Amino acid sequence: MEDSQVPSPSRNLDHAVNHTRNIPLDLVLDILSRLPAKPLLRFQAVSKLWFSIIRSKYFVDTFLTRSKTRPRLLLTFKHSDSRKRFIFSAPEPEDDKMYSTVMARHDMTISDLVYDIESRPLNGLVCCARGSSIAVCNPTTRQIVKLPDVTPNGRDMYARLGYDPVREQYKVLCVMMFDGSDSGTSDNINQEHFVFTLGSQQKKWKKIESEAVTKDPYRCMKGEVCIDGFIYYGVGYSRIARFDVTSEKIEFIQVPKDYNAVSCYSRLITCQGKLACFSYDFYGTSEMYMWILQDAEKQEWSSIVICDVYSELREFFTDERLLCTGEIHTNEAILVSRSLNSSELFSVYYCDMISKRVRRAEVDGITDDEFRGVHGICTHGHEVLCSPGHVENIMFF
Repeated sequence: MEDSQVPSPSRNLDHAVNHTRNIPLDLVLDILSRLPAKPLLRFQAVSKLWFSIIRSKYFVDTFLTRSKTRPRLLLTFKHSDSRKRFIFSAPEPEDDKMYSTVMARHDMTISDLVYDIESRPLNGLVCCARGSSIAVCNPTTRQIVKLPDVTPNGRDMYARLGYDPVREQYKVLCVMMFDGSDSGTSDNINQEHFVFTLGSQQKKWKKIESEAVTKDPYRCMKGEVCIDGFIYYGVGYSRIARFDVTSEKIEFIQVPKDYNAVSCYSRLITCQGKLACFSYDFYGTSEMYMWILQDAEKQEWSSIVICDVYSELREFFTDERLLCTGEIHTNEAILVSRSLNSSELFSVYYCDMISKRVRRAEVDGITDDEFRGVHGICTHGHEVLCSPGHVENIMFF
C-alpha cells in the first residue's frame, strides 16, 4: 500500500480549503470515511489531495474499523468451463428476525486461472492458491496480488493468510508436503514451511524452521481461522497447529476428547473471540457439539456445548451436506449447503448453540437469469464457499 499520510488539519490549511470549498479537512475525512467503498475508489480521481487522503494508512484503517460494524457474507464459486471464479457479498441479516432475505452483490470476477479458496476472508482479503501459484485478492478494490511461485515438486501445497497486529502486517503461510490419509509414519513427507509478507520488499519466500514440526511432522491440513495474530488449522485427528504470525513459530494444541480435527464433519471457528471446535452428526445422534479454547498456553478447553438439530435443518442437510463456516458478530455459527443451484435461493442457517435458536436467511441475486446469460452459466449446481465476517477494505498493496 502506498505510504502516504493524511495531511494534518492544521498543516497546509489554505491549500486544503481551496480544494474542499471551505469545508474543514477533518470534516471531509469524517464524511469520506462514512461512504461505501465503491464511490470512495472513484473519488480518488477528484484531486491529488483526495487521492492522498483515501490511500493514506490513517484513512484506510478508519474505514476498515467502521466496515467491521457492517459485516457481510462472502460467497464464491467457480465456473470450470469459462475458467472464472465469481465473488459475491451480501449483508448479514438482522439478528432479530427468524426468517429474512438479503440481496447479494457481484463484487469481482477472477479470470484466466481458477484459484481455489479454502479459508475465510481476513479483514476483507482472501487468500487463493492453485498448483504452484498463490495470490491474495481484495474483492473491494478488485486488486489481485500474485505472490512469487513456489516449487511443490509433486507435493501438496496449502496457503493460509494471517495478520500480525504488532507490526500491522499481513503474512501468507505456505506449507508443502507429501499428503495422505495414512499419518502413521513420517517417512518421506518432505515437509517445508515458508512465509511471505505482503507489502514488503520481500522478493522470495522465506523458509522457516520449527522445532515442534521437526520432531513430529504432520501429513494433513484442514481448515483455518486467524485470531489475535495466530493462525489455527487442523493437522490430524488429534492436533491443531498454532502459527504465531509475529514470531513465525509453530506449536501444537491437543484437541478435545472425541473431536476429530480433520474431518468433513468438523470445523475450527471463533466463538466470543476465542478458538472453538465445532462438529456435528446428522446421521447418528443428530447433534452439534462445540468446545471453546479458554487458554491456549495451558491447552484448557471449556465444557462441551451440545445442541439438538432441528428437524427442518436435519432433513435439509442430509442430502445437501452440511458446512459450518464460522461465526458472525452475534456469536452464532452459520451452516450452509455446499451446493449452489440457480433454480432456488441459497439458504444460510444461523445457530446460537447457547440459546438453542436457529434462524434462516435466503440470499437472492446469485446466478439469476441475467447473470447466467451473460456468463454462460448452466442451471446445475456449483460448489460454493460461504463465509461470514467479510468486510469492505480499501487497502491497496
